[in-house]
Amino acid sequence: MKTIVIPQFYCGPSGQKGMYNRQEVGLARAFAALGARAVVLYPAPGAAAPRVEEPEPNVRVYELPARALGSQAFYKSWQVLLAEHADAVHVMGDNAPGVPGLYRFCRRHGILFYSQIGALKSTSPHAAVRAVMDLLLRRNLAVYQKTPTYAKTPAAAAELQALGVRCAGLMPVGLDTAIIPDIPAERAQLRGALGLDPQAKIFAFVGRLDAYKRPLDLAPLLQAAPGWQAVVIGQGAQSEALRAALAQNGLLGRCRLIPRLANQAVHAYYHACDAFVNLNDGEIFGMSLLEAMYAGCPPVARHAPGPDLIIEDGVSGFLCDTVAQMAAALDRVDDAMGAAAQKRINEHFLWQNSAETALALLQGKGAAHG
Repeated sequence: MKTIVIPQFYCGPSGQKGMYNRQEVGLARAFAALGARAVVLYPAPGAAAPRVEEPEPNVRVYELPARALGSQAFYKSWQVLLAEHADAVHVMGDNAPGVPGLYRFCRRHGILFYSQIGALKSTSPHAAVRAVMDLLLRRNLAVYQKTPTYAKTPAAAAELQALGVRCAGLMPVGLDTAIIPDIPAERAQLRGALGLDPQAKIFAFVGRLDAYKRPLDLAPLLQAAPGWQAVVIGQGAQSEALRAALAQNGLLGRCRLIPRLANQAVHAYYHACDAFVNLNDGEIFGMSLLEAMYAGCPPVARHAPGPDLIIEDGVSGFLCDTVAQMAAALDRVDDAMGAAAQKRINEHFLWQNSAETALALLQGKGAAHG
């Protein structure tokens, strides 16, 4: 039985325990379902000792002592790879400064190192941070040029090629269906339970209310789509600015703002809404987009690397450039498009697909441990 270790280099909230949609754990479950062992590593800055849990057979999750520099993690030791008899590491490190150290450890100990890349250039709003991260990126590129490197999207593949890295192929992000609750009720029943207008056309927005997600565009979108209401699930630095913009334009009565919600309730809203909107024009992938489509909620999204790969424009959703185009597209979604969106995810964007590609690579390379 092969053992694949999946390290997280990011110290932000998305990987913390309690966040239901941890991508690494979803991939780990997919490896286990295909007969492998998977070990997930999360950084725990300030922790004195490792914490370990085994959520299901052949899946182990560590929280390891680490140093944090901003949102970047530096593990104090990689010895856990030897303790777990790792055959390979599945690295989604992008431009993380900790990647070269992991590569050197794997090279010394005969552990296969391969990567799944979403984006390489820094997107920090601070010019100084971008400059430093892009300078450090050269160290990562030297690693990626010597190891199998997959791209999450065609845009990432083009970026790799432009930076002198041969792309081994596409390996999209997947959806972890194990954490998605069954929602058997019909839309009318769900709307009654959720207190939503049974006759209204309602779109959902689910994500961080931070600048990069473009939440402030919800106000002009509602203005341009006067026949629609919105459910906004999320919180962030622009929460108050969004509320103020909605109030200023008399839109609060058409928008339900929900800062935080349990997993099952989020999925109930996907099923209860007529459409899902994604406003981020830099979206690398978009897990909430995958979830909405899996629920049969047709998406209207801005062009971005993730949506451009996931959505078949005019078939399983709509791709747009402007708020005005998104407003017009909302009036064209229907149940048939929702069914096509669901089919698209089931056929192409489950973690099983990534795990199968990785295990084929592992088998072909003949890793050191068996």
